[in-house]
Amino acid sequence: MLKPFYQGKLDTFCAIYAVLNALRLTHGIRTLKARDLLNETLLSLADRPGALRAVLEQDTDYLYLVDELLTLVGKKFPLKIHKPFDENDHPSPQEVWETCHAWFEAGRPRAVVLRFLRSRKPESPPDSRHWTTADRMDDKTLHLFDCSHEAEAILNIGRESFVTRQEDVNNACLLFIQPSFLRFLRLPF
Repeated sequence: MLKPFYQGKLDTFCAIYAVLNALRLTHGIRTLKARDLLNETLLSLADRPGALRAVLEQDTDYLYLVDELLTLVGKKFPLKIHKPFDENDHPSPQEVWETCHAWFEAGRPRAVVLRFLRSRKPESPPDSRHWTTADRMDDKTLHLFDCSHEAEAILNIGRESFVTRQEDVNNACLLFIQPSFLRFLRLPF
């Protein structure tokens, strides 16, 4: 039985959707405002054919796009953006977990924008590179507010189910969360 294509299945805009979903959590933006921001982002990319091509061909990690979009929306919405780790940091999964937990414990509304890479086997390259948004967590689970409708989509990340270095991917942890790509968002007051 053939299934129809749905939005998000063919496009490569999960990084944009992650930021828009974070704004939905922090600011309650509605569909029309999200569409305006999506369109504005795509028009900005259209002015830079190399950047647009990189996005369309998934020849980027999308970090510049996330940060660019966060800067854009920060001019339109009061927004506090925190980058808990940089590329020189090498936090353990426990440190990432505790940092996210402390962020959510400090109050609402808050969101965490993150990127993960998922492998099917430790020795294989990642088959999924995905940007998403976390909206809450408890002691055992980071809950995702995700744009994917795929049956195999990851909607929760368990405390012991990820690594923070690509070389640590193993049979028990096939998910690699990139610490320097974490973006914490909240209202500034």
